[in-house]
Amino acid sequence: MPSRVIKKLIICTALMIIAPLFTFFVSRAVFSNSIVSGGLAALVANIVLIGYVIVAFNEDIDKDSKEKKEE
Repeated sequence: MPSRVIKKLIICTALMIIAPLFTFFVSRAVFSNSIVSGGLAALVANIVLIGYVIVAFNEDIDKDSKEKKEE
């Protein structure tokens, strides 16, 4: 696997952990309602997941295979 793929995976994994937790606790302080906070955290987790899928689909596989053949 190219190092770019590993970096993207690590960043998205960190975002999947940190972003929903951050959203939950910040929105809980603002709204004082756990249901709203949980819903917003789930929304953020889905946004991160959809973003990762979009990035993965748009990745240029042909470029990686050409670089590998040149080596």
